[in-house]
Amino acid sequence: MSSSPGLLSPTALPRRRNGKPPSCEPCRRAKVSCDHTLPVCDRCRRRKVVSKCVYLTAPMTRPVPDGRRKPILPPTPSSGSGERERDGGRVSIDATPRRLSRSASGGLNVDVATKPTPESGPFIKSGGFFGPTNFSAVFMENRENLGNDEIQISVDSDLHVPSYESLQSQTFLMLAGKQHCGSPRVALGTKVLNAMPDEHTCKFLLEWYFEKCHESSYPKHSVLALANSFWNSSFAGAFNKEPRNTDDLEQVSTLLCKNAERALQEFEDFDDWLASCSGSNFRWESLGAVYGALTTSILSLPERDAFFATQRGDRRNRRDFAVEMKDCVQACITLSNYMDLINVPMVALLVKNLVLQTVLSGDASLVVWRQLGDLVSSSTALGLHRQIDTGRPPSYLSETKKRLFTVVFCFDKGSALLTGRPPALSYRYTRFELPLDLSEEVLVQGGEVLQEAVANLDENGWNQDGQIYNTTATRAHGMLAQVLNEVLELSLGDKDVCTAEKISYLMGRIQSIYHNLPSFYHFKLSDLGSPDCPDRKFWRRLCLRLIMLEHRLLLERLAHKEGFLDGQSMVDCAREMLELTVLLWVQRDRFTEHHHDFDWMLMCWGVPSSGVLCVELLKQVKAPHSTKLVLPRSEIVQNLSLLIGFLEWVKPAAGNYQLCGRMKLIIKRILDQILNPGA
Repeated sequence: MSSSPGLLSPTALPRRRNGKPPSCEPCRRAKVSCDHTLPVCDRCRRRKVVSKCVYLTAPMTRPVPDGRRKPILPPTPSSGSGERERDGGRVSIDATPRRLSRSASGGLNVDVATKPTPESGPFIKSGGFFGPTNFSAVFMENRENLGNDEIQISVDSDLHVPSYESLQSQTFLMLAGKQHCGSPRVALGTKVLNAMPDEHTCKFLLEWYFEKCHESSYPKHSVLALANSFWNSSFAGAFNKEPRNTDDLEQVSTLLCKNAERALQEFEDFDDWLASCSGSNFRWESLGAVYGALTTSILSLPERDAFFATQRGDRRNRRDFAVEMKDCVQACITLSNYMDLINVPMVALLVKNLVLQTVLSGDASLVVWRQLGDLVSSSTALGLHRQIDTGRPPSYLSETKKRLFTVVFCFDKGSALLTGRPPALSYRYTRFELPLDLSEEVLVQGGEVLQEAVANLDENGWNQDGQIYNTTATRAHGMLAQVLNEVLELSLGDKDVCTAEKISYLMGRIQSIYHNLPSFYHFKLSDLGSPDCPDRKFWRRLCLRLIMLEHRLLLERLAHKEGFLDGQSMVDCAREMLELTVLLWVQRDRFTEHHHDFDWMLMCWGVPSSGVLCVELLKQVKAPHSTKLVLPRSEIVQNLSLLIGFLEWVKPAAGNYQLCGRMKLIIKRILDQILNPGA
């Protein structure tokens, strides 16, 4: 055996700082349990990746100067393991050392020694494949025209790996704990229950959630009903003690574990449904829904809200508090999956978990992509993609299923567009109906109230009250997502089927869907600040307009690339898209509860539109007589400058912070070339 200081004998495998044996690299990266067998673990042997099964001394620390990490076993180093060479202006990005510690609440925290900053440079290691529709594709396709060959664009938000990225390993750490008697499931459940905030804190957060937060996965009334059931149950006394008694929490955990072993019966009526999963029938799915609402509320609060000063320990920090609650959502999923059962609340919980993961780790992270696959698999396993008309009147259950799968379908298409990867669902293999445009209050009441509300809808299923409900937004997004499915077939599929007629047809469908929406959902810039248009309604109108423009711009770019259009309509679409994106930031004080979504909106709307305009402006600067496109230079430059400010405004806690920082540098360099062409 080599005596190199980076190599150890098979019997001398060291332990991590927390006392646990290290995982091999494939298991660590996949965030699954490793049995730590030497020289090759059983999982890698089964998967026939023996050559990749190495144990690194410090996988998350900065590489040594020669750019190579030294594995423990086997002695042959793994090449290209997270290294970047400094060559000709390329900037290397190194991993950041982390330190594990225990939080006051008993959870596992990861303290970061130094966070990398976007100013490190525009180059960043890729987190997977990104295709021709991804948000930075327009920059990549026109790299030779940007005037700076050193600009390299890649998309990976997982460089700084925070605690929630190690969620699966954390779950196994909790399962392996010996501080609780009973089964590992009960022990994990006890920790999850102990993390529940006090009743006063929960009440405040749930009230904020109900009043301010948008909810797509489940009617908010359902979540509040589950939370009320939790605090009014026979076991609620265990959570009002200070400190909480471990034996009491174990009894509650045992009850929930037993309930999770029974299949959840489906009921059409809301009251019957609530009784089946609340009170003495409370389940881990129900608790996960409550934790999901708490996490959403925490993220939507201002970062320096006075509420956080009332909390203890790590919970005084908004991000740390949100991560802790999000970990509980994931743990509830783990506990619910024990019996390999699937139900509607479980799929709704997977939706909520995915949404929260995008906020915390970024939309381009691999963990988000894997969770999306799990969500799609679960929804199709439950049969939500084949909703057959039974002839029965609409009910709470039927409308919830419609709403839930429409959300899953939209997420799938949105993720495919953002990453340029194939969608997991195809409209050709689904048969689902859009939910009716009903308020959540009506759905919960059911009976004659529900049937009367259904009768009052117009012939297309829209409400005639002029209200934009959560279901109103879901219906509109679902309509556009069905067309986006066909747009993605053109962009990501066989080029031979991409014709001018097909593109023109899809453009017409997008415009038709938008213009045929109820008039109360149409966006007007003049409505900003109008007493007849509250900020919440203006926000939803603005977001829907941007989604429509996002889909249209994808078709415009494709038509211009194939030579079907001259590009003027593409530029006009990008101009409006950029103008509305920076409007979000200019009017950000009106939309405080949505600030945690701004980094995602920049990736979806700001970067693609700015890319089109940057490329066309540079072409005009370099060859003024080669293009006949009308480009209002002053307007575009002003909005690009605002966009740079918007990108710089994104906080380090945002999941897409790294991406926003790098795009800021790239757009800034291009803008310098536009304003100072001879420099």
